[in-house]
Formats: sequence, C-alpha cells, structure tokens
Amino acid sequence: MPGRGFEVGDADIPDLFAETVRELSALVTSSGSARAAIGEVVLLASRLLPGRPMAAVTLHHEGAPETIAPAGGRTAVVDAVQCDAGVGPCWDVVRGEQPVWVPDVAGEQRWGDYPARMLAHGVRSIYSRPMWSNETVIGAFNLYSARSHGFDASTRQAAGYLTVVLSAAVDRARQAALTAQLRQALASRSVIDQALGIVMGRRGCDRDAAFDVLRQASQRRNIKLAEVAAQVVRTVTGAAPLPPHFDVSDSGKPEAP
Repeated sequence: MPGRGFEVGDADIPDLFAETVRELSALVTSSGSARAAIGEVVLLASRLLPGRPMAAVTLHHEGAPETIAPAGGRTAVVDAVQCDAGVGPCWDVVRGEQPVWVPDVAGEQRWGDYPARMLAHGVRSIYSRPMWSNETVIGAFNLYSARSHGFDASTRQAAGYLTVVLSAAVDRARQAALTAQLRQALASRSVIDQALGIVMGRRGCDRDAAFDVLRQASQRRNIKLAEVAAQVVRTVTGAAPLPPHFDVSDSGKPEAP
C-alpha cells in the first residue's frame, strides 16, 4: 500500500469497514480496470458513510487538478469549484500534506468566495484527505456533506482507510499505463526496424538513409512513422509486421488517471 497514512489491517479499523477494505484491496489487485476500482471506493464512501456524503477523488498531475471519480450527479460540479478556483481544502491538502476539515462552511473565513460558492451548492461541511504515492501527495479524497459538522471522528477515521485503498488503485493504474506505454514504444520500434531492413535491402542503402526515406514519407503523408513502417512491411511481405515477444492491442491498454 502507498507510503503514508493508515495501513489496511490496523487492529483498530472499524468493524463496519474491515471486510469492505479487504474486498476493495483485492479488487485493486485483480480488477482489469483501476478506474473502476477507484469508482467502487468513492461510491462506497457515498453510500456507507453516515449522512451519505458526496465523494470525489481529485488528482493533481503537474499542478493541474482533475476530478476522476465523482459519486453522484452533483459531485463533479461541486468538486470542480475548487479545481477551477485554485483554492479550497483539496489544494491545502496537496500543499500541506495534511487532512483538512471544514466543520461548518458557513463560518469558514479561508479561500475567498469559495465557502459562499459551496453554500450555494448546499454544502455545509467538507473533509479532505491526502492521497500518497511513493512519499508524494498525488491528490485528495474529498467528502462533502449537506450537514454542518457532518464528519465526526469515526467517519474521518473511516475515510482514512478508504484513502489507502484509493491511493493503491491510482498507483496500480499509473504503473499499468507506464507498462503499456513501454510496450507500445517497443512494438513501434520493432515495426520500424523491420521496415528499415526492407528499405535497406530494396535500395541498397544504409540504415540512416533508410530511416530518412521513412521519415520523409511520414511527413509527406502526415502519419506516424510507425504507421508508415507497418504499411511498408504489409506491402512488401503481404502480412502484418511481426510482433515483439508480447501482444500489444488497443483493448489491452489501460487508461491512466
């Protein structure tokens, strides 16, 4: 599990969440879709936590926030308010690396007009927790309640356990995306190498000259070099390029959050 915060399996984990956290941890490990795993956790939070708060995950990538897993019709709109404003609990969580609790939005003095905008959406209390990956905060797990003081100590503790599972799901998605990118890069390299061999044999030129032929065709036709290479192989051999030692298919590409 990710670096800081709660560890799944702590002796004091609430009984209500113990089995759920174990099941979700297994889902993160085995699910074919990490985004689906994230969605399961936020939906769980919305349905299971007292008061049925709205729940969302906001990830920060290169300083840009993105809500990727809203639970409920209004959640994306509510979460987008602080994403667009650049201020709010989510931003303070990422910058300060600590949970932020707003017991009563009506009495909140921070963040300019953000509290007033939250009140306009019917939000009276907010709780945000940092999500960790390799000792770095990558985003926040945000809870929004229509009641003031909507998150007591046990609810905030339960949110901590759920945040661990969410962070693991994001880690899994990002690792899978990096693996897919590497595989795609190696597959493209393999196709280009095959096309270079064909061009070198047909034209009696060296590798640099053959590469220049493919590059010029790519620029002239405004398509990727790997696509030009694949067309060369198919035209000359009558068959698709030989794959590398693993299968790279569009259906197998994960979507990184």
